[in-house]
Amino acid sequence: MSWKKMMLDGDAGGGPALKGTVAVDPPNITKASTENVDVSVSGLLTTHKVYVQCQSDLENGLVCISAYCPTNGTLRFRISNWSSAAIDGAQRTWAYQAYT
Repeated sequence: MSWKKMMLDGDAGGGPALKGTVAVDPPNITKASTENVDVSVSGLLTTHKVYVQCQSDLENGLVCISAYCPTNGTLRFRISNWSSAAIDGAQRTWAYQAYT
């Protein structure tokens, strides 16, 4: 099943296994580098496919390059700074959906 179909129709179970929002506060990320930001999400499993969306604009230069569950109960955001200066991103609300 394609990710587009999953997002539009849900997975075989009829929709996301989990969904909600979390606060994400990136650390100061030096130029041209990447940091992991971990948040707790109850019920999230390493077998889930996770989709995330920031609910407001990130600072210019910051990009979320992936989101996944490295250990049960942890949602990891990999945030890169593609600019030529360090950026300390503000805390923002992110939405997530996790599919089985």
